[in-house]
Amino acid sequence: MPKFWENLRRHLQKEKLMSVSNFLLMGITFLLLGIFIDVVVISQTALRYLEDQAQITIFFKDDFGEDKILPLKANIGNDARVASVTYVSKEEALRIFKEINKDEPVLLESISASILPASLEVKAKNIGNLDKLTNEYKSQEGVEEVRFYKDVVSRFASTSRAVYIVGFILVVSFFLISYSVIISALRTSINARGKELEIMKLVGASDSYVRDPFMYEGVFFSMVSAAAASGVIILLGVGIDRWGIFSKGLAIGFIPGFFINPIIFNTILAFILLLSGFLLGYFGSKTAIKKYLKY
Repeated sequence: MPKFWENLRRHLQKEKLMSVSNFLLMGITFLLLGIFIDVVVISQTALRYLEDQAQITIFFKDDFGEDKILPLKANIGNDARVASVTYVSKEEALRIFKEINKDEPVLLESISASILPASLEVKAKNIGNLDKLTNEYKSQEGVEEVRFYKDVVSRFASTSRAVYIVGFILVVSFFLISYSVIISALRTSINARGKELEIMKLVGASDSYVRDPFMYEGVFFSMVSAAAASGVIILLGVGIDRWGIFSKGLAIGFIPGFFINPIIFNTILAFILLLSGFLLGYFGSKTAIKKYLKY
């Protein structure tokens, strides 16, 4: 191993421009890959948070009192399809109305709690169930109106599915592009020393004697580049966490109801980048040097 470091030092001194170019190319590629994955996950998280705001509002008749509404609230809350149920009394409805229309004093003079309906606000675990739940609630005793913006939610659900699918396709595509760029950089570095490798084989050097130093070097280049990118990705996770806009954490599109702290997610992403760096360095170098071992 000391010999490896000495050979690496000599190579870096001899090929300074190529070495720096490879470090920058691979480092930027790993960094862009990590940032791109973060952007896709953040966009999916924003959609998930908006999905959680979609709700059904059940308005009750004036003669249907709180003593009847609260048992109904409990029954709805026990439904496995329902995420949460909130009771809004007449007094609470008046407070909300006043807050919304605080700049309209004339309008507020003619409003009292008695003319506003009590209601239940129901949020579903899956927005796909909102339409079915709405039809069920319309037939409940004491219900005057069930408000659900079906067209808006349907369009939003379609957009959400499209973002998840497109995001997944783009991440996979960028993975492949990133891997191609990094392997090409490793091959360029090894091919630049092709004559040296051919001569070593012609004078009787074994395959392992020729191959191993270049594989170590390839792993070194990839790992250092991935480590630098990983450090930035972890700092980005800290920044997203301190931003504070995602109170539940980041959502993983293909795992419903699952949220993860941005720092933890980006730390896991950093380890994935490091593992990718090792695998790419190892297999990329092994593939690139294979054609010189036939001499």
